[in-house]
Amino acid sequence: MKTGSDNRSWMILERPKPAKVSDAEDYWLFAPSQLSARCAYWVRQIERGWLPNRRIVREGYQNGADWYGVYIWEYLNVLDPLITQKRTRLASSCTNA
Repeated sequence: MKTGSDNRSWMILERPKPAKVSDAEDYWLFAPSQLSARCAYWVRQIERGWLPNRRIVREGYQNGADWYGVYIWEYLNVLDPLITQKRTRLASSCTNA
């Protein structure tokens, strides 16, 4: 599967994708003892350069956690901050270029 956002190059996501967590609400306020395989997968994809499109970003935390297939805690405390950090870095590198 290829995907891309922000007028950047399309990238091929790793396959196979790990299974979604069984219930995103199992870990809402507190961290799981270790990140789910699905969360670790998305962290790798983001670090490789993948970023979600605008529709995914607008979903909110409940739908966002469900879309990624991760616990709500993982979405709020791992993926969303990582995506925000990555976008901020990209925006500052574009203005400094």
